[in-house]
Amino acid sequence: MPRPVLIVGDVQGDVDRLRNALAPFPEDDVDTIFLGDFFQGGEPGAAGGAASARVARERRNSRSVLGNHDLFLLVILERQRGAGDSAGWRSRDGWTIEDLWLNRRGDWADLHAVDADPELESWLRSLPFLLQLGDGTLAQHTDDDRYAEIGTSVDAVNDRVRDWLAAPGGVMTALRYTIGRHGFEDVQRLERYLLHFGAQRVVHGHTPHWNEGPAVAHDGRVIGFDGRFSRYWGRDPGEETGPIGATVALLPPIE
Repeated sequence: MPRPVLIVGDVQGDVDRLRNALAPFPEDDVDTIFLGDFFQGGEPGAAGGAASARVARERRNSRSVLGNHDLFLLVILERQRGAGDSAGWRSRDGWTIEDLWLNRRGDWADLHAVDADPELESWLRSLPFLLQLGDGTLAQHTDDDRYAEIGTSVDAVNDRVRDWLAAPGGVMTALRYTIGRHGFEDVQRLERYLLHFGAQRVVHGHTPHWNEGPAVAHDGRVIGFDGRFSRYWGRDPGEETGPIGATVALLPPIE
């Protein structure tokens, strides 16, 4: 019998809560899928994002996809090294990328931790955008359909993303495909997307929800796992933090 599948949504640097959330699920009893966003939102100065990524990398029987906050950190890392072509980038408000990153809970301690750990950085750059599970579930970070623009199959998308992440400045290109939200609220867009990749349903993180468990939509064809996990994301510790089970939960069978 196949192992149950444990889905882990956006943990955003709260590594202690992540360890507590995983404790009831021994790593040899489940297959674990991490939906990305290990970074941005942990305890300031604690490098909890890097520690969360290490938990995922070292956990047996696990796989991960990249989130926008993971890519955001790699963009800042490349800029600090003088690589890439984003030096002149500004937001509409005139902010630099670093300003925006810090405003969204970026942590220099995380950046330094990844910079000092080539194996961790290499692992992050090796992660795909998409995972297709044996039951026809498509696992990805965003609740958006732009990944279909990258390739005609899961392998084609991941191959192209891998090429981007191996090239100077390519991280910024990849990041642009991980920003959109709410694309699957439109059932026709959802159906086209599932047909494009030959999938039965999609599980994602990225867009916060306020449910007690994962957010289920369209008769179970979409399940969201960003349940506001990090206790440090709000302006005050613990503000708007969701229950663990809204982000970390076993994947139900397809009906």
